[in-house]
Amino acid sequence: MRGSLSGGKAMDRRIVLGAAVLAGADASLRLDCGVLIEGARIVAVGPNAQLTAHAGDAEILDARDLILCPGWVNAHHHAYGLLAHGIPIAGDAPRGFDRFLSDLWWPRVEDRLDGSMIEAAMAVSCADMIRSGFTAFCDVLEAPLAGTGVLDLEARAVERAGLRAALCLEASERHGAEVGRQALWENERFARERGRDGLVRGMQCLHTSFTCSEGFVRAAKESAARAGCDLHLHLSESAYEPKECLRRHGVRPVHWYDQLGFWDETVLASQVVAVTDDEIARLAERRVRIAHMPLSNCEVGGGIAPIPQMIERGLEPGLGTDGYINDPFEVMRGAFLLHKGAARDASVMPARTVLGMATAWGARAIGFPEAGALAPGHPADLIGIDDAPGTPLTADNVADQLVLFRGRGDVKLTIVAGRVLFRNGVVETMDEGAVRAAARLEVARLWAGRGRGG
Repeated sequence: MRGSLSGGKAMDRRIVLGAAVLAGADASLRLDCGVLIEGARIVAVGPNAQLTAHAGDAEILDARDLILCPGWVNAHHHAYGLLAHGIPIAGDAPRGFDRFLSDLWWPRVEDRLDGSMIEAAMAVSCADMIRSGFTAFCDVLEAPLAGTGVLDLEARAVERAGLRAALCLEASERHGAEVGRQALWENERFARERGRDGLVRGMQCLHTSFTCSEGFVRAAKESAARAGCDLHLHLSESAYEPKECLRRHGVRPVHWYDQLGFWDETVLASQVVAVTDDEIARLAERRVRIAHMPLSNCEVGGGIAPIPQMIERGLEPGLGTDGYINDPFEVMRGAFLLHKGAARDASVMPARTVLGMATAWGARAIGFPEAGALAPGHPADLIGIDDAPGTPLTADNVADQLVLFRGRGDVKLTIVAGRVLFRNGVVETMDEGAVRAAARLEVARLWAGRGRGG
């Protein structure tokens, strides 16, 4: 990226000149175009010459070696998961999703998290997301014993970084009803205090049908309604939850929640792997939001979610990393390729659809419906991607080029709400070296068992 051509009121008016603009997943590539930003919003998208002719006192950021497009949206993330990447496992890896949780993830990771681990993980996660071109994300903190105020610690890290985020603390009755109720209250408090106008907002959250009773699910729904916020849950990440739900309640999870009056357009269901056609139909009927994690679902042996069938029903799944492989380009490629292989049909999941999942669909899924597109009045959340691939980038191949043949190293510019977070190889909103050093210390504490459960 070439840098600024002039000074000026950087936070008031900024013109970002681009090699081209791809304003959205279904938009045409517009060559020699840029974006005019006033404050936190986009005022115009148009030819560079037209924008500069009326620049006035605007700062001009010369990115004419970059393709400008909406920032990626991480529709489901676990920032704390970065601390557990490569954590040593004694003996063989647990077999089965339930054993993965009960024998490894719950006792070795979730139950040991404390405030300093949580804040450090969020800070380094934000650094990685900024470098990768994520501009918005939904994070689910799974730390039932970490106490109150942990969402404020995460919010502090996110606000310093400058990203847009929906944050929540997963609530369940795994450690008893009282611990679960405290988590519900923490989410409600945070959501009320944050409201729905800032870059960081709250969301209610519960775990699954096998860790939450009927009364607890109803309490979570009522709490979300009181706070006026969205509600997140994990749904059928593997065949284990449907099996358990049938054993306990006589119906599959989607229908059990439906009996409780749970589903509506305020609910974000993540994973959604082991679901039947009639469950998909019910989710579509209730207009439930979906977050799809193509890579992490494979890692835990959960399976491949029937995303093409969901899209056929009118659902618009976002894409998430799950805190596993946190590279949006790898996740997009996973969504593009895995479903083709599963269906044995190369026409499944075209690149434009995958781009939509990574941008506008994901933004709507996590409760920021105006993000995910570059247009007047929309939030000024955009990224610049190197315009120098091995083969020419054209209007006809731009979607395939971005989804299949680019990587996080090609992201050279990240802007959120009009603020430059990343350019010229530098994350401008933090001391990245200090953030990474702090995270390494917390990794050592977690791996040594010196957290809350140690």
